[in-house]
Amino acid sequence: MNRNFKKFAAMLLMAALVLSTFAGCGNKTDNSTSGTNAGTESTATPTAAADSSTDSTAAPTETPADTSSDERMTISVMGVDWGYGPLANSEMEQYWEDMFNVNLDIEWVNYNDYQQKCNTLIATGNQYDVTQVYKTNSNYYYPIFTQAIDAGEFVDLTPYLFNNGTGLAETNSVMSGWDSSMWDQASYNGGIYILPRSKAEIAQQSGITVRRDLMEKYGYTEEPTTMDGLKDWLIGLSDAATAGEGQKVYALDFYGEDFMTDRVKAFAVAFTGQMDWGIDAAGNYTYMQFADGYLDFLNWMKDLYDAGVIDPEFSLGNADTSKWKAGNSVAYLTAWYNWNQSADLTSNKIFDEGTPDTYEAWCLLPVEGTKGMTVSNNAYDIDSCIAISSACSEEKIQKILEVFNGTEAEYPGYDMLMANGIEGVHYKLLDDGTVDTSDEVMGQKRTEGYVGAWNQIFLKVDADQITAKFMRAGAKRASDENIARAQEIKASIEDYLGTSGLKFATTSLTSETYNNQWSVLTSDVNTMCTMYVMGELTEADWTDFVTDIVNSADYKAIQAEFAASAAAK
Repeated sequence: MNRNFKKFAAMLLMAALVLSTFAGCGNKTDNSTSGTNAGTESTATPTAAADSSTDSTAAPTETPADTSSDERMTISVMGVDWGYGPLANSEMEQYWEDMFNVNLDIEWVNYNDYQQKCNTLIATGNQYDVTQVYKTNSNYYYPIFTQAIDAGEFVDLTPYLFNNGTGLAETNSVMSGWDSSMWDQASYNGGIYILPRSKAEIAQQSGITVRRDLMEKYGYTEEPTTMDGLKDWLIGLSDAATAGEGQKVYALDFYGEDFMTDRVKAFAVAFTGQMDWGIDAAGNYTYMQFADGYLDFLNWMKDLYDAGVIDPEFSLGNADTSKWKAGNSVAYLTAWYNWNQSADLTSNKIFDEGTPDTYEAWCLLPVEGTKGMTVSNNAYDIDSCIAISSACSEEKIQKILEVFNGTEAEYPGYDMLMANGIEGVHYKLLDDGTVDTSDEVMGQKRTEGYVGAWNQIFLKVDADQITAKFMRAGAKRASDENIARAQEIKASIEDYLGTSGLKFATTSLTSETYNNQWSVLTSDVNTMCTMYVMGELTEADWTDFVTDIVNSADYKAIQAEFAASAAAK
């Protein structure tokens, strides 16, 4: 009997009780969706809850047959709708079905409801043939999912991926380019149960984006190379810009009490030499905020606060006070490729509407700290993934692997279809080779067909943000100088990752104590960080606080369980 059977049975009972409270549950085969907001990008950040057209917590009441009346195999699919409201049986969906000769019984569930519905279906063993796996607590392998895996509910894809040179990962033109670290991230207890859809851009949140127009205007064109130099540079430029612009211009776009946010994390990496979880000299798993050097990072932030170049009320979460895109800050720690301003500064305007066209963006190279560089590696290089239900027949598994892993090499025009949809339906191809999506009717069809978002479940080419953002065709293309700097930044990041080995030490590892106790154990950490930066705590106060946590039974149990999970991989 599976070692987790009793625990999983309890989960089934709990989920069944949850299901019994749902009202108006429907059958997944109606292909209804929730969410009515328009959009085309699956990677967009949700800004508001979308209206739900159906009960998104509805569980399937039957499993569709493998084939329909026209003898096409039916594959049921559940994916995330990021608030755009794609329609069932759209022209885009029909095109995919004809391309692969299948019926896709797909439901796009609004992001607000997705995790609850997905977990309920998984816990009750009613998952779809193909399920988009959504990260929980920054981990694809979260408890409900791993309990279902342990109970045999999902397919171990390892033998399909690797088979003496003939497996999918060895022959597919996209997957064959992935290194072993990609598959390490996709593994759990010696098996691979999630299928990545592409490899994300490297160390995404590593860009110190700055206002170049202010640099030039106030004589700060010599770029800092160290964290101490960066601090002085930010304070000096902030003060100069505040005096010269007639308004407060802060050093950093920073707000809220989260000191592990991507808006400052790369700075902390420079002082700690690790990501959220690392392994210390004694071989113990160590959380960044409790690691040697983190206090140095807090002192760095405190120096900025004491100099008056961080919003004095940052802890209140004033998102607009220091907003970089509104011109209220000198610098903004974000993705290293998100300063892709067009050469004319207006055709692709990355600053807020209404700001002067003279605002110019630039990005610094990674800066050196006491233990590392301002490079924040990805927790996962997997940008999205799917899992396959073990209830599928061998024939269906093979068909799913065929359908969901297409490439340009096998289907000419695949990449264009993935990005832009169907020519003549979703876009016009102009004589110069550029794509025109300005037609209102085509725009509506793009929204209904969820064009640009199928890459959440279908395989796509690996991310190349320099090409996608800086080297666009036409007027949106960045200047040659900016393209060269983006390439320089990426090369610098690649070099640092290669020499330092910087990574999340706990990616795909599991700890029951972490899942159950971490939020309680660390509930006061960011508040203490805030108090320290604002001068309300001493170094001794901070040290005593951290010591109590790292010496606690829960923290030690988490360290031991991560170590045991790593040994089992």
